[in-house]
Amino acid sequence: MKIPLVYSETYLLHQHPSSHAENPERLKTVLSVLKENPIISPDQVGEDEPKVVHDDNYVNLVKLSSKRGEWLDADTYTNEHTWNSALLALGGALTAYKNKGFALVRPPGHHAGKSGRALGAPTLGFCIFNNIAYPILKLKLKRVAIIDFDVHYGNGTQEIFWENPDVVHIDIHQDPHTLYPGTGFPDMIGGGEAKGTKVNLLLPPLAGDDLYEDLFPIIQSILDDFKPTLIAFSAGFDAFEDDGLASIRATERTYNALGILGHRNKFYAVLEGGYSVGLKRGIKAFVEGLEGEKKDYAGTKSADRTRSKFAEFLSTEKRILREYWKI
Repeated sequence: MKIPLVYSETYLLHQHPSSHAENPERLKTVLSVLKENPIISPDQVGEDEPKVVHDDNYVNLVKLSSKRGEWLDADTYTNEHTWNSALLALGGALTAYKNKGFALVRPPGHHAGKSGRALGAPTLGFCIFNNIAYPILKLKLKRVAIIDFDVHYGNGTQEIFWENPDVVHIDIHQDPHTLYPGTGFPDMIGGGEAKGTKVNLLLPPLAGDDLYEDLFPIIQSILDDFKPTLIAFSAGFDAFEDDGLASIRATERTYNALGILGHRNKFYAVLEGGYSVGLKRGIKAFVEGLEGEKKDYAGTKSADRTRSKFAEFLSTEKRILREYWKI
């Protein structure tokens, strides 16, 4: 059964006047690849709904910046349509939750924390409101596992749920020493009663599909232990080989396997990053996985030097996580 795609042309109106990596062509690319999937419209949400996730000052800043068409920071632009596009992106995530679908939204959201920039990040990294968090907080959902496989650490999402033990946040990303936002290390495990529910799994630059495969048993063990009632995917495709903004060499093999994690579970997915080839090939393989179509794609292999660095990360991650999970 084909999963529904949540989409509105309003998402195309948030755009930079000249050129920017986060642009409307991204969604047009995805739609050209997923032609067989049904499209449904996002829920409309009220102007106070961003405050379900964010504080008043940040929401007011976004609204005023959009009205003026000002940049929020060196990475993150707005125009006169950003406010409405961002509201509808929240609605898109909610619609995806209700329909076990994939929200093809813009602007993205996983770097946006409660007050905007989160956990020491220098900028918002193209994000406005935290879309993946909205259905969880709006509906007070329990036992949710968020899997964020954007190549950049989802610092905003992890900050929002830092002390929430009902949300396990598993974030797979390139070594923060080498990539924005410069944080997201294995010892960042959550606070208070939520310690151990925030999981950061690192990949060194030039990591291939073989290293992702070494992470899947850890992810599956945590899911088996936690027994989530829902899996929410922060779905970024910028780890795909040669996508442009990072140095990871993932291919269809990894994205198909990530999708399979959601199959047979209640899930929803929300688009985060992905800027070129990842939105053509990675996203198709991921959706195939969500639909239960497991494919034996050829994968990339990592050099010995890369694998050695990864082994160091993995050893640290296992040592920390074994205090909380059966891995």
